[in-house]
Amino acid sequence: MTTDTLILAQRASRIAEGDGPDALGRLSAPGVAAAIWRQSLPGVLSGWLDALAPDRLPRFRARLAVADVGAAVDAACGIAGLAAGPARMALAAELGALAKMFGQLLQTDIVEARLDVIATDACHRFHVDRVRARLLCTLRGPGTEFALPAAADVRVVRPLAQGEAALMRGTLWPGEETALLHRSPPIDGTGIVRLLFVLDVPGDEDDDDCGCCP
Repeated sequence: MTTDTLILAQRASRIAEGDGPDALGRLSAPGVAAAIWRQSLPGVLSGWLDALAPDRLPRFRARLAVADVGAAVDAACGIAGLAAGPARMALAAELGALAKMFGQLLQTDIVEARLDVIATDACHRFHVDRVRARLLCTLRGPGTEFALPAAADVRVVRPLAQGEAALMRGTLWPGEETALLHRSPPIDGTGIVRLLFVLDVPGDEDDDDCGCCP
């Protein structure tokens, strides 16, 4: 075993995955750096979001109560000029439910929530966020890419699929350090526009406040 491999083995580097929301609770297990709930968006929701023009995609940033996240998403849809209907209701319910799970797992009633529209290669370098933990869910476009450091470069482990929710450790996680890196997928110049939902714990310091750091 090389020194690099030994160091990696002593740090959290595993991804825990499951088909149910309880998969997110595995983040606190020894050696787990990210937990992924393998889910797909309802067809009515994914088709609706994919068909929207980029300037009609909902977006917002706010510090608010966990219980108010769904209403904030719905309000953002209204500001974007999106008519009320099943898809808009499904989006608010989906993200509101994710916020409640995040709040329970991180034991917080308040969250920093954002819904970001991304059309560039922001956060294109592999990194670890300066937060305790962060939840990501890509609602449109390619998802966040995870990787492990290698001797000369990084080894891509897997990208998140549309609709999958990932809860990952940051540098402020108590206990084990994480060896799992992540980045935004490269999309600059492709015409692809992503829609990303992000949740953080208020008070965590983010060392890369670019606005779309996934």
